[in-house]
Amino acid sequence: MQIGTAARISPAAIESIEREAWLDLYAAAPAHVRREMGLASTEIGSVAAIACRGMSITELNRSFGLEDAGAPDLAAITTWLDEHADPAFALQVADHESTAAIQRWARGMGLSPSGNGWSKLVRHFDFSSEAGPGGLPSGIEIVTDVEPAVYGQLVVKAFGFPAILADWFGALAGRPDWTTVVALLDGKPAGSGALFVKDDRAWFSVGGTLPEVRQRGVQGALIEARTEIARSKGAGFLSAETGRPERPEMKQTSRDNFLRRGFVEAYHRLNFKRPA
Repeated sequence: MQIGTAARISPAAIESIEREAWLDLYAAAPAHVRREMGLASTEIGSVAAIACRGMSITELNRSFGLEDAGAPDLAAITTWLDEHADPAFALQVADHESTAAIQRWARGMGLSPSGNGWSKLVRHFDFSSEAGPGGLPSGIEIVTDVEPAVYGQLVVKAFGFPAILADWFGALAGRPDWTTVVALLDGKPAGSGALFVKDDRAWFSVGGTLPEVRQRGVQGALIEARTEIARSKGAGFLSAETGRPERPEMKQTSRDNFLRRGFVEAYHRLNFKRPA
């Protein structure tokens, strides 16, 4: 699938790589993690739906890739989430003209946007003209040959996840289409990130830094490292999601880290939820 600039493609097309990545990430979950955390995933038409009854967070309880042109079966998607996800699940809908009918349906069903939504960030570069990476901040080293247990532990410590999820995220190390990246600060593991690459598309996620070493340039280094890995694999269209500030000009650390490195906000996603 060849993708051009973000201005010429729809949100659903941009989100196709995210859909593939999340469905594969859920497929990677060990059986004991699936059982204990209540993990489930499905694809209804072109829409992904993911669930984790053991954690009430939007990231693991939502559907996305919704667009009017695809005529998604919204009733079936919502029913599946009701049956499998935490009650605080979200229908993630791009705040875009291509989703006007879906937004009307969601509001009619008693769902409404919750919080500030998410930024969908993209970067498209020309291999013939873009410069390579700059130098790393002092004391930071990037490694990709990390042991699954080390990677998994970094993820759960950075995000404050239950310890059992280390086995899940650790399963990404060495998995086809995935690259797991760890930043060492003064020789010690400090942060991690994941990269999923298919054809000319790459998706950045699971980027976290240990609380005690934040504001030291770790995430910026991980974004730059994954960008170069994506380039080396032939991917020129990059995407990621972050939280979004109340107003675009306000600061949001994760988002700002990407914006400083050539990413732009293609659109933002609304998190349609039922009243708490």
